[in-house]
Amino acid sequence: MADYEYAVELKGIYKAFEGVHALEGVRLAVKPGEVHALMGENGAGKSTLIKVLSGAHLADAGEVWIKGVKTEIRNTKDANDRGIAVIYQEFALMPHMTVAENIFIDEFGGKKHRWVDWKKLNERAKDALGAIGFGDIDPRVTVKELSVAYQQVVEICKALTRKSEILVLDEPTAVLTNREVDKLFGLIRDMRRQGVAIIYISHRLEEIFRIADRITVYKDGRYVDTVETKDVDDKALVSMMIGRDLASFFPVRDERQTIGDVILKAEHIQAGKAVRDVSFELHEGEVLGLSGLVGAGRTETVRAILGVDNMEEGTVWLRGGEVHLKSAKNAFDKGIGFLPEDRKNQGVLLRLPIKYNITFSCIAKITTFGGWLRKKAETAFAQEMRDKVGIKTNDINNPVSSLSGGNQQKVAIARILASDSRVLILDEPTRGVDVGAKMEIFKLINELIYQNYSVLMISSEMVEIIGMCDRAIVFREGRTVGELKKEELTEEALIHYAMGIGEE
Repeated sequence: MADYEYAVELKGIYKAFEGVHALEGVRLAVKPGEVHALMGENGAGKSTLIKVLSGAHLADAGEVWIKGVKTEIRNTKDANDRGIAVIYQEFALMPHMTVAENIFIDEFGGKKHRWVDWKKLNERAKDALGAIGFGDIDPRVTVKELSVAYQQVVEICKALTRKSEILVLDEPTAVLTNREVDKLFGLIRDMRRQGVAIIYISHRLEEIFRIADRITVYKDGRYVDTVETKDVDDKALVSMMIGRDLASFFPVRDERQTIGDVILKAEHIQAGKAVRDVSFELHEGEVLGLSGLVGAGRTETVRAILGVDNMEEGTVWLRGGEVHLKSAKNAFDKGIGFLPEDRKNQGVLLRLPIKYNITFSCIAKITTFGGWLRKKAETAFAQEMRDKVGIKTNDINNPVSSLSGGNQQKVAIARILASDSRVLILDEPTRGVDVGAKMEIFKLINELIYQNYSVLMISSEMVEIIGMCDRAIVFREGRTVGELKKEELTEEALIHYAMGIGEE
């Protein structure tokens, strides 16, 4: 029997950057064979604490204990040597190297001209993958050929071959399908049975309740509480994270909202195997939700309507006139703004300044007739949009990558508003952002509705559809199968339509 209670324990951790406290005396204690969720809004201190644990940051004060022994972690090698592995959202894999090479990358350093037995290396990788239930992954293929889910499995396999006993998973399901999430959770349960201590970071409440044994919550760089998952519900957890009740999570509409005539209409849209027969109407001044299970065809429908993908059949009307959109830019020119679900790759340019991300969609507003950029006008306009959508930054010349996920999403929204789009298509607008940022985005959507914008919102979270939408269209297997009014929106009704329950 081990003579220690916790696999990892952090006590009184302090960390400041340029005088600003990111962590103020926080603590965390994770038991062997436990899935321990770490929760809090962006800026709560989760990432900073994990970087202290992984050796990426040195704490200003505090103690780190590993398996009952006080330990000093000065760099990432120290962390690796002590069995700590962190798997971030952006994987630390070599895309042009094979799966086997990535799993055993540590063995390639050191001696020059070392001979590699490739057959044996591939066999070892195959055995390691098979041991965690993913023997179907070919160790000889390059990592770039794998799906995101399988790349994540390779990361986990690499950590386990290092004999890691403390594993941190940072938003591991952000880009996974439901089926892939199920496989990942099966793998996590196997690791838990093997005694691995797992720190699980996610903004998805339903996942936390499904997989975590205990939950630690931080707020504004401070420790709030640690609770048994079975002892709390979503209302209590949200209240701990944001200091507000869940009743205030979705803003209440008031008399300023007026729903007008049809502004966007789609009839019998067909596009490949994913979109077989889709019809809906979006009115001025309303939020129309597109709901359905993963793979139901919602995103594919929007892409076909916008001309991003080929629309084989169907008709689209905008403001009463038939339109044939050829690209997202063409849609922008006609007043339709599109926020894609993949923010980091399609929504924003992470390395460029916030200012440029906002203004590149409306260059005509800030240039002279001769095409010269008016820098003062650009700065003033970008600052105006920053304030309008509530981007939290003092310097719009900073790169977008310097912002939290929620503020990056606000930059993407500011970009489409800057182009004077009045019809907004928002695909998973709160994916990967914390609870507080979600509330701010919902509040922004409400304010836009009061100004007679029209919003088509795709969300995989039924609670968002129920809380934000005036109506919802439900998709199943590439078809629209039901329409629900505000008063009819319940989880039961959405599930019944999405799964075809009760149909012959």
